[in-house]
Amino acid sequence: MLQLALRTLRFRAGMFVAAFLAMFFAAAIMMACGGLIETGIRTAVPPQRMASADVVVTGDQEYHDSGGDADEPPILPERVHIDAGLANTIAALPGVEKTESFVFEGAPPPGTVDAIGVQAKPGADVRELQGRIDAKLGNGTVTLVGDERGQAELREAKASGVTVMALAGVFTAFAILVSIFGVASMLALSIAQRQRDLALLRAVGATPRHLRRLISRETLLLSLLATALAYFPGRFLGEFIFDRLAERGIAATGLAFRQGWIPTVAAMAVAILAALAGALGAGRRASRVKPTQALAEVSVEGRLIGRGRVLLAVFSLAGGIAMTIVTIAVMSGPLTPATAAPAVILLAIGFAMLAPVLTKVTTFAVQWPVRALGGVTGQLAVLNARGRGGRMAAVLGPVILLTAVSTGMLYLQTTNDEADRQGFAGNLVADAVVTTQDRFDAGLVELINALPHVAGASEYVNSVGFIEKPADNSPMNEGWTLQGVTAKGADATTPVQVTAGKLADLHDDTIAIGRQHAEQLGVGVGGTITLRMGDNTTLDVRVAALFSAPDGYDTLLLPADTLAAHTTQGHATRILVKADENADPEQLVADLTKVTSAEGGLTVSGRDILLREFDAQKTTADFAIYLMVVMIAGYAAITVINTLASSMTARRREFGLQRLAGSTRGQVLRMAVLEGAILAVGGIALGTVAVLGILVPVSLKRLGSVLPAGSPWVYVSTVALTVLVTLGATLLPAWRATRGRPAEAALAIE
Repeated sequence: MLQLALRTLRFRAGMFVAAFLAMFFAAAIMMACGGLIETGIRTAVPPQRMASADVVVTGDQEYHDSGGDADEPPILPERVHIDAGLANTIAALPGVEKTESFVFEGAPPPGTVDAIGVQAKPGADVRELQGRIDAKLGNGTVTLVGDERGQAELREAKASGVTVMALAGVFTAFAILVSIFGVASMLALSIAQRQRDLALLRAVGATPRHLRRLISRETLLLSLLATALAYFPGRFLGEFIFDRLAERGIAATGLAFRQGWIPTVAAMAVAILAALAGALGAGRRASRVKPTQALAEVSVEGRLIGRGRVLLAVFSLAGGIAMTIVTIAVMSGPLTPATAAPAVILLAIGFAMLAPVLTKVTTFAVQWPVRALGGVTGQLAVLNARGRGGRMAAVLGPVILLTAVSTGMLYLQTTNDEADRQGFAGNLVADAVVTTQDRFDAGLVELINALPHVAGASEYVNSVGFIEKPADNSPMNEGWTLQGVTAKGADATTPVQVTAGKLADLHDDTIAIGRQHAEQLGVGVGGTITLRMGDNTTLDVRVAALFSAPDGYDTLLLPADTLAAHTTQGHATRILVKADENADPEQLVADLTKVTSAEGGLTVSGRDILLREFDAQKTTADFAIYLMVVMIAGYAAITVINTLASSMTARRREFGLQRLAGSTRGQVLRMAVLEGAILAVGGIALGTVAVLGILVPVSLKRLGSVLPAGSPWVYVSTVALTVLVTLGATLLPAWRATRGRPAEAALAIE
């Protein structure tokens, strides 16, 4: 069987090109995703200022007592400082040549530094030295060696690595699903086109086991070659995606791309297993045909759809429906895409798996307009679509996937972005913003509060923190938003309604918390809460006020100077100003500009600057989603082109016989175009129906509208691209297949 498989690949190479390309691109995409995951896990940052240090001692930017998954601790947003006295302790250890303390940003609290570089004595073992240093360190302090040393210089590296790893994980999950479907569809078509070969083998004595072994060994050899050749393109693709993420600020500058042998081998294994599963599944029926029936069934369609395919379709649709229910009933706010995006993929794959049945439905639905527009040629196109349901289904599935993934993911993102923007704008109370690059002068907030037509002014500081006592769980285990405010202006500049206590009492170590949150914690006004601040220090605060706020306002209010002391910046850089009811916001900006003009480095802007910053942050975050859509939709488009080209090329003999029977070349090409139109219209319609099942509920929940947010040109361009790809991949191979003489084409091997 191995020798026969090699001969088949050698002498019928053209038949396997499409399958080879499907495996090649699938492996390349998965290798790229694997490289991104490894990059996030390693978080390699080659050191700059600390390049001479063999071991680096720095603060642990991970918070390990959040109560969540111990393997995925949240990342603290502020610089975690360490005791400066550790330098002397470490210098006294055996094997230490010298130590040097570093401060990379801001002004650390007295007696602390950002990191300590340790240079080992010549001949000393760095790992043993690292172990001796670790024994002297307490909680909140870690040692770094190798390319990890740069993490001490680049505080954002750890959070950036987690972000890249999370995005790559989503990329990988979706890519595996789509790639497996694409490879299986292409192999199913390839084997369907070889029914004559398989029938002849059964007729001359080959057993079902022989055919299964032949198919599996052909596929194994082909997949090994395809995945091996995909290594360099996969690495290039991974680096390309990583560079685009770095350009947008999603990956921190200084973070290095890494792709070792583990993601490469894993991607190869997944691609090979997907190919084998697809080949064996598609070839099962052919291998079980009785010898006396084999030759008779060469040109006859078999069972409409297999039980395994129906089962996979049911599982996919059930998973998509379950995700949709969870999205509607459980998820809220910015967390909605976490379950809505998988729902899009699962619903799309579910519909695509039912392509053999849906091909019959779409052909029946469009047969009358096709016949009316195409006449006899249209009639022949409809008959071909009916008679070649298996091959049509192999193309319809990728078209459904291309349409559903493109429109579903894009409109899901635009809808959530619009809902988030509306929520942000609704919670934005300020009418003007005063910004500085340095510290504000003492008394500036009081001066602004004293201006006519000013309802209130407050310093603005933000960070993230955790409640340790009483026991608490933050949203997604990522901490609570901490906002620093000025007591006098807090009522006017925050979207809260005080239900107990007073925001004016926010001085020193105090806090204002939502009423429902306080009830869950079992605390009231005057009670004490222990916070884990963003710089990994603890702070006991007294509850000064309780409030109610709009949905999604997961914020705790603290005095601005108290919170600023636990940030890397160390001070407020913005003042929010609210105008009274009778004031003109533009006049307010002008008055503030006049008041602050005497001080250098101050900038006055309207509230639009905050909205623009929010939009800019969303655009940056959305870039990764759009990149994922391009990858998945691109692979689906390649699968459509690949499948159609293979299908049309294999029909050369059919086209030759048709021309010998009296059809002109133009009629044959028009027939092929009409078949492509049936596929395009059916795939677009079914893909649209698939994603409406998740888009409409999400839009109703988040925006109160049946129609999702986003430009209609997104859908128009997706449809145009799908039609262009489908018709182009139909017409060009058909034109090539009909170039020669009909008599020669009629003698060609299918």
